Amino acid sequence: MMRLSPRAARGLSMIELLIALAIGSLIIVGAVFVYSQSRTSYRLNETTARLQENARYVFSRIESDIQLAGYYGYSNKYSDIRLVDNAGNETALAQAQQGDPTVPGLPGYTHWCGNNFLVDLMATVQGINNAPAGALQFGPAPTNMGAAPGGCGLGGNGNVGGTDALVIRRLDVAALAAPTAGVLQAFVNRTKSSSQRIFFNGVAPGALVPNVAEIRDVVGRALYVSRDSDGRPNYPALRAKATVAGAAAITDAEILPGVEDMQVQFGIDTGDYDNDGLPDIDDDANGIPDVVNGLATRYVDPDSALLPGAQVVSVRIWLRLRSEQPEVGYTDTRNYQYAGVNYTPAAAEAGFRRILVSRTIQLRNSRLL
Repeated sequence: MMRLSPRAARGLSMIELLIALAIGSLIIVGAVFVYSQSRTSYRLNETTARLQENARYVFSRIESDIQLAGYYGYSNKYSDIRLVDNAGNETALAQAQQGDPTVPGLPGYTHWCGNNFLVDLMATVQGINNAPAGALQFGPAPTNMGAAPGGCGLGGNGNVGGTDALVIRRLDVAALAAPTAGVLQAFVNRTKSSSQRIFFNGVAPGALVPNVAEIRDVVGRALYVSRDSDGRPNYPALRAKATVAGAAAITDAEILPGVEDMQVQFGIDTGDYDNDGLPDIDDDANGIPDVVNGLATRYVDPDSALLPGAQVVSVRIWLRLRSEQPEVGYTDTRNYQYAGVNYTPAAAEAGFRRILVSRTIQLRNSRLL
């Protein structure tokens, strides 16, 4: 039989074993480090991607609605659109604004955020700048509100203080087979622009002809940032309070949790294209341009004194979104400056990742001056 020499049978020396253990430990430490870094990078990329996806989703939900603001059928001249009451009497829309006395006979749900709130179609878009926490108050003055003291009756434990709110008014794009009594609806006529009527008595002001003379619901929607998400207190969300299709009712539903701020500015066409501070064409010298071309010459906050009488042609929106959970070891030290906001996360809020997104949306149905 083969005999092994004592030297060949003795195995590894202590030094060789220690060297092998050291090399193995380095390999394991390196592998664990690479795995940990990969997991961290994955979580970061996943969080960022989710925030970006949420931002795209929000804009996909609200962009088309904003684009259609001011869509009133086949005319957007106020003189062409009149309000018909239950007795068949007609009222000019200029006399059915939020600052006016309540129009007699209007369904109660039309005043859900103030006198004549839903029927104030002169205000195709409307906003509140830096609203106080708890309850939105629209209208020219609190005394004109019909929903005090609870404001607009918001869900999500009311709105977040310092955020903006945005209201959109328009008609539904879908034609109805027949009118519904008690629901604010419009009779639109393609052949005669002055025959546009808003009514709520269930009786169409004229004969219905497909693609010519049709019935459509009046749509109102208010976007705001609530203090609580559905089922999750103290986690903000973007919500919409809106009319219900075909019903005399208002609903309040969450669009997306994690939206902690919304700021809004309106692009207005002042008619001042040479930037001299005055409308280029103002023959009657009333400060309102006689001719406009639909281009935004400046952007103003929703409470700007320039808005009355101005043509709103676009809406610019900023959304600040944050992650679902705070991230261990992460501190958000960024200073967010936008639309007059100067925000730096502090304390527990600094543990969330967040993004700031903005979009300018053109109104396809800018009203005529």
